[in-house]
Amino acid sequence: MGSTSSATSTSRVNLRAYVLFSAPYSFVVFLLPFYVFELGGGAPEVGAAYGLYALATVLTRLVSGGFVDLAGRRAALGVGGAALAAAMALLGLSSAVQHVYAALFLAGVASSLVNVAVIAYVSDLGGVETPQLYSKMRVAAALGAVAGGVSIPAAYLLSRLIGYAAAFRALAFIFAAASLVALAFLPPETKHLASRHGKTHVAMAACIIWLAFLLGLALGLYGPQILPYLHLKFSLSPFSAILLYLPAVSAWLYGPRLAKPNRGVIFAGVVAMSLALFGMSLSPSPYLFSLFWLLESFGVAVASTALDQSLVRHVAGAYWGRGYGVYQAANNLGYSLGAFMSGYLPGPFIYAALPLAALSMALFMCRDL
Repeated sequence: MGSTSSATSTSRVNLRAYVLFSAPYSFVVFLLPFYVFELGGGAPEVGAAYGLYALATVLTRLVSGGFVDLAGRRAALGVGGAALAAAMALLGLSSAVQHVYAALFLAGVASSLVNVAVIAYVSDLGGVETPQLYSKMRVAAALGAVAGGVSIPAAYLLSRLIGYAAAFRALAFIFAAASLVALAFLPPETKHLASRHGKTHVAMAACIIWLAFLLGLALGLYGPQILPYLHLKFSLSPFSAILLYLPAVSAWLYGPRLAKPNRGVIFAGVVAMSLALFGMSLSPSPYLFSLFWLLESFGVAVASTALDQSLVRHVAGAYWGRGYGVYQAANNLGYSLGAFMSGYLPGPFIYAALPLAALSMALFMCRDL
């Protein structure tokens, strides 16, 4: 593991724990809004819950990045996994919207540690030489989310027996247990492999970080409100609204594979997002909306993965944890600002076109991307 050759071997990448840590994603994204409704909240409370999650990542990314570089990737993954288990357990014990806020804030802290550690780990094992490793990382997260999607039909069946709120809490405890199990599959320490890359290009790194902020802002403006929008506009049940996302799952399994660290690919992803958001806002039926959602997911998968691939080339290996900590903090700051505003905007999709347009213009100022 100490040689450069081993550092660039993709066969050594172990993402099993990351798959398990990603499993609660579908549960929180698709089932939480309707749990908030059960507790007496509405669209503003849903936006605030997701906004607090993103805010927690913003506040802790820099510390997480330093911890990843100093204590190591494995230790950070372990602490993050334990925090994720605690967050899911808190959701299982929740009985008020304020409890949901606290649980999602803690989940944001966990995400901060886990995601910075994983992306630094992937960088150690050959991210500079083999950008496809970041695609593999994104696909691993998608596989975890797909596996976690089993919670959706499980919640549907359990809700018929014990009610939606009780079903949601029971599933939260199951995800808490899964996060603890993941601790047994942590990869070995790899931070010593980062020393082979010693160059930092501050201007380019700053430009990529700015692009990540704009992408996060766009996602925050509409992401938390998609399911409530479907529920209200088309009078869909919660589970019918969730089913409309199923075609878009394929975007996260294949979209990252199309990504490359260059501006043309990022621009193509942003254009796909913009066209899809316009179509989602005008869709006269939920089925057409689902097709545009598929296009939107492909755009996000491609653009976000390409940005992941780009930053590692402009930050010295000794600072990969801190570099990705700043990068992800900027992305989550944008998402947090957008999420807090999303519950108060009359149309969640059109407003997101503004930061996407700014991203497209800023993209061509990053001359060496």
